Amino acid sequence: MSGRIGLIAVWLAMSVGLAACNGDNSGVSASPVANTASSNSSSASSASNANASAENNAADKNTAALPCDAAATANTPCSAAHSVTRLLTKHYSGPLFQIQRKSDQKTLDVYPYTNSTLKGGNRSLVGSTNVDSMNAFCNNTTCSVTYIYDQIDLVAPLKGGAFGNVAATLTLNADGSESLTVPNGSSGSSKTTTVPVLNGFATITLPGTSGTLTVQLLQPPTALTAQAPTQQLTIGNDLPAVGSTAAQLSYVTTNGVQIPALGTLAGQAYRKRFGTVNQSIGDTEIAAYMVAGAHYSQSSTCCGTYGNMESSADPGTYAHGEVEGEMFGLAFSNGNAAVFGYCDGNSSQNPKVKDPICAASDTNWPGVDAEAGVYLYGPQQPAKEKFVTVLSKYSPVGQENIFVVKGGSASQGVLTSLYNQAPPEALNFFNDAGHAFNGQWQGGLSLGEGGDASAAPIQFFEGAIVTKATSDTTDNAIQASIASFYGPPANEAASACYANNLIDSPLSLSSPDAWLQSNGGTAVTATDISGVEHGAATVTSTNGSAVSNIHEVIRVQGGQSYTFTDYVLATTNATVFPGGSIQTDDPSNTEFGWVLNTNTGAVVRGTWGNGQATSVSAVKSGNWWKVTMTLTAPAGSNNAQVFIDPPTSSSAGVRAQQAAYLSATHYCPSLAILTAAKL
Repeated sequence: MSGRIGLIAVWLAMSVGLAACNGDNSGVSASPVANTASSNSSSASSASNANASAENNAADKNTAALPCDAAATANTPCSAAHSVTRLLTKHYSGPLFQIQRKSDQKTLDVYPYTNSTLKGGNRSLVGSTNVDSMNAFCNNTTCSVTYIYDQIDLVAPLKGGAFGNVAATLTLNADGSESLTVPNGSSGSSKTTTVPVLNGFATITLPGTSGTLTVQLLQPPTALTAQAPTQQLTIGNDLPAVGSTAAQLSYVTTNGVQIPALGTLAGQAYRKRFGTVNQSIGDTEIAAYMVAGAHYSQSSTCCGTYGNMESSADPGTYAHGEVEGEMFGLAFSNGNAAVFGYCDGNSSQNPKVKDPICAASDTNWPGVDAEAGVYLYGPQQPAKEKFVTVLSKYSPVGQENIFVVKGGSASQGVLTSLYNQAPPEALNFFNDAGHAFNGQWQGGLSLGEGGDASAAPIQFFEGAIVTKATSDTTDNAIQASIASFYGPPANEAASACYANNLIDSPLSLSSPDAWLQSNGGTAVTATDISGVEHGAATVTSTNGSAVSNIHEVIRVQGGQSYTFTDYVLATTNATVFPGGSIQTDDPSNTEFGWVLNTNTGAVVRGTWGNGQATSVSAVKSGNWWKVTMTLTAPAGSNNAQVFIDPPTSSSAGVRAQQAAYLSATHYCPSLAILTAAKL
């Protein structure tokens, strides 16, 4: 059995004592509500799973923390967390989600494996979804996912140990004010607490603690009137399926292990827009991550989303219409509606309009859907990887004033920083909003739909939302946990090359579709640094031209600093040397060139470029030289051409006409954002 799930067992430190009430329902499925009696025959199984979690107290301090534990340690705790694959925090002991079988409409709360419920003695699966219970329950029929529990469960003190969102009553009082009535927290007690609702929010002091909950009540689904002054609702951050059509349960096999997958279709979504608690509101800090399917065929032409949404799914109720910044939904799609895009870049394309060639491709990109503006970046992931991580964070003016988007294969240890600057210019459906992007978060939550309830199908595995901007250290810790579960990579060498690399096709140098061959430059595959794989390419000048090359165009941001690297095979007696350059599309078409003496490793700036790299160096790695160049993209840059040259230059960095068919072998060119960490 693979070790990809093995670390979970030692992460668990579960609390003892869980309520017998577990949210199961018989008959037609309804959203689980805490303190509701259960009569389903599967309740005993669920309760057994829950109570057995007390056995899992063997936490190993030397292992990576679960995502929300890593965030909490850094004082940026998750405010909501949802998963169909595993625990995201060791402090949660409830069910992960609920399924309903088609044959008799009965439901089952699905818990993670515990030492008691795991059969066969494989401790590596402890903490991951109990697939055995699902298979037994869904035998000879199909099952759908009707409800996803929030593992942070901020409303737990109101429920006396039960699981599910909490039943509450919103009341329009005789004097025109509103109030919210909730349970007082004692299991089985009929006592309640009533608090005022002010400007669409209610503040509840949690019983037995010094903590408080801020309940978002901005837009009641039905307006309160003197004739109908009360409305029943639930408060909490669990995600029930919208309507009667829930997404069918499916599985993905990775490393010989089956894990659940939640693949929504158009019209299927999970939503809690009204009654959420402790979410980012207005122009405040926010962060979120999710793990999605890297090659899901149902991905929307706009964006498969998860995150902080409008407080209503009905755009007819929006006070200002659909405007940018009303939602912070992580997106993973081909981005036909993106106002910013990546694809392979296009130096002649308006940077605020998606390249039509890219729009027709099936490449999916990580990004953020902010309602009227979709901010999608790239690049695509290795072809054989099944899972992708999307992570983003925002901090407004007056704090860090930064917008960050990261993405990458969920199996790799480091994400690619795709955008890391002050927030970009805001757009409303491709029209300039006249100001920088800023938050107008409303605190609703949903998965698999746009803020206006438009279709946004996605294959979802896990995700979490934070009300502060996380640090890069925390981001790395979250991704380390993700990689330990969804990894190892299908190809270790490919994963290492793609990690933190903005270049879209770093292992396809010999493909003319990925790298244009110009001025006599050609490329053929070659054995790479692993000595086994063929991700390298021998680049040759067929005519000896001083400007022979292969090149690719990618997106960059003016004012951003970058690190470029390239591996070049060492030689012993060469007299003409290879190099390359990065040329941006700023008004001066600034070019940053380099040339490597493949005999000695001496590297110099290319004399043909008008850009001045901050630094350039080379170190030996086996039989290869690793060249590193740092540079800052000039103001006005939106794209950059990455040139890889055959031997065309002297050791002094001067290019000239050479004999035909000189060649050099290059591997894994990379461009990465160089950040002076603000967070």
